[in-house]
Amino acid sequence: MGVRNILEGVRVLVIEDEKDTRDLLAYLLESEGATVIPVDNVTDALEIFTERQPDIVVSDIGMPDYNGYAFIAAVRRQKSEIRRTPVIALTAFSTPADRDTALISGFDEYLAKPFEPEQLILTIKRLHNEHHIDTAA
Repeated sequence: MGVRNILEGVRVLVIEDEKDTRDLLAYLLESEGATVIPVDNVTDALEIFTERQPDIVVSDIGMPDYNGYAFIAAVRRQKSEIRRTPVIALTAFSTPADRDTALISGFDEYLAKPFEPEQLILTIKRLHNEHHIDTAA
């Protein structure tokens, strides 16, 4: 990993309250060429989301104050096309019911922690490509 630049030009908003995990995600995605905007809470994430309009969002679900479900609900209520931005749930909630809840709530993909870095990278790339095709048509 890191020499392929598979995520070159992809802007990723990472919402993760745990600093070590947030730093790891930023390092991993940047090493693949992504531009990463790391934030530690939903309030800041929503402001940055509307201002910077990232290509993809990777969001934890279990966070203090507002959680990932509050974030995805606010995103999907947007009136502009940014409401269609792909959002990946990356969470320690790992039961089949947790997965179903995340997808029903509006997340495009669900990955359980601990996650495989390659799976996250390929999921971001796939969603980015699918979304780019949808919006270009």
